[in-house]
Amino acid sequence: MSDPKYTYWLKSGIYSGLQKIAVLLFGIGSVLVLTRSLTKSDMGVWNLFLVYTGIIEIVRQSLIKNAVIKYINGHQAEEHPHIQSAALYLNISITLLIGLLIAVFMHPVSILLKAPSLAMVMYLFLPGLLLLIPFSHFEWTQNANADFRGIFWGYLSRQGISFLLIVFHLLFIGNISLTYLICYFDAGLLCGTLVSAFFARKFLYRNMKLNKAWLGKLWHFGKFVFGTNISSSIFRNTDQFIISSYLSTSAVALYGVCLRISNLVDVPSQVLGDILFPKTAKMMEDGNMEMVKYYYEKAVGSILGIAIPASLVIMLLPKLIITIIAGHKYLDAVPILQVTIFYGLFLPFIKQFGTIMDSIGAPKTNFLVNTIVAACNIFICMYFTRQMGLMGAAYGTMTSYSICFIITQVILYRKLNVNLLNVFKYCLQFYPEMLSVVQQRYFLKWKTR
Repeated sequence: MSDPKYTYWLKSGIYSGLQKIAVLLFGIGSVLVLTRSLTKSDMGVWNLFLVYTGIIEIVRQSLIKNAVIKYINGHQAEEHPHIQSAALYLNISITLLIGLLIAVFMHPVSILLKAPSLAMVMYLFLPGLLLLIPFSHFEWTQNANADFRGIFWGYLSRQGISFLLIVFHLLFIGNISLTYLICYFDAGLLCGTLVSAFFARKFLYRNMKLNKAWLGKLWHFGKFVFGTNISSSIFRNTDQFIISSYLSTSAVALYGVCLRISNLVDVPSQVLGDILFPKTAKMMEDGNMEMVKYYYEKAVGSILGIAIPASLVIMLLPKLIITIIAGHKYLDAVPILQVTIFYGLFLPFIKQFGTIMDSIGAPKTNFLVNTIVAACNIFICMYFTRQMGLMGAAYGTMTSYSICFIITQVILYRKLNVNLLNVFKYCLQFYPEMLSVVQQRYFLKWKTR
């Protein structure tokens, strides 16, 4: 089978990639600044806040985003207003419910995690939670139409304004508190919403009316994705919750720095996941399972082509990386970083498994796998943390990722006949192919001038 052209991947990937990189770089920039201005305890609370807000966004996206992308790409234009209106109704309802749960349960949860300041920060986030309604609606609408430019500028504004406000505060006022941090977080979200609205306006319908049939379809599809992503979030964040409960928020700060660095390697997986879902959803509508198999193998191979060299650099130079990003007082995290970077190489396989399962109409399978592994991970992390402390959390998570990798590959082999040898073949082919693409797009154009 001949390789499809890279036009779709490059066009979509440029803005999606820039968006993910911008978010990540501003996140790393925040770590550079905050690890040098906050105590480890406050830094640990801020990490827990980011974990919770990340889970909140995942919960909302789970019930709506993938369903919107799938159905807009699989139905005629006259159905799109009904799909959008159902998505907006679900968005508002879910967000208000989350706000109520925060107001009622956040205080006892913060006591359980030995992080009393966390409740205050989450309460101050409630105005920002309401802003997520329009921000996410604009994002999902653009994503469904494979237009990533506005998403990039929206996230750049959101993250950039928050980061600049933090820097200006430190330069002109001095020490910063958690209260100011959350206010700047909300201010960035407001700016991002306004910018995103400008780009999304061409995809929005003014004559939207609630259609109960579509509301039911989105909910039916989204409930499995919701369960899957909740399980996935628990899976990915269990270690930090257990560290906070068993050890301290200062230990969360050490661990959180390692996860931020490890996320650098995860960017290609996030980018290709955004591109892969609408593409494979269309392939599924056409009944072309062979192409779905090809896109999975190709995507994971391409991600590994970037992730493996980056992981090797970080694993060989962990002290230098941590010193640059977090400073000398975080050098205790060096052995943790080496473990988190290693198990991060399982993520491309696992994440793209989820993307493929959702796009081929098997979200229930994805849900069951993630739920079972997430439940096992809780007990695995608890055991390892009790036995080995902070390093135990890292080893426990690595063990769980290994189990999840094996399960997902068996399922992919049975459903799509996915071959791991093909994945590594595409990984090796990635370098000459990318070199060829760069030469054709840039060097040949330069020579013809």
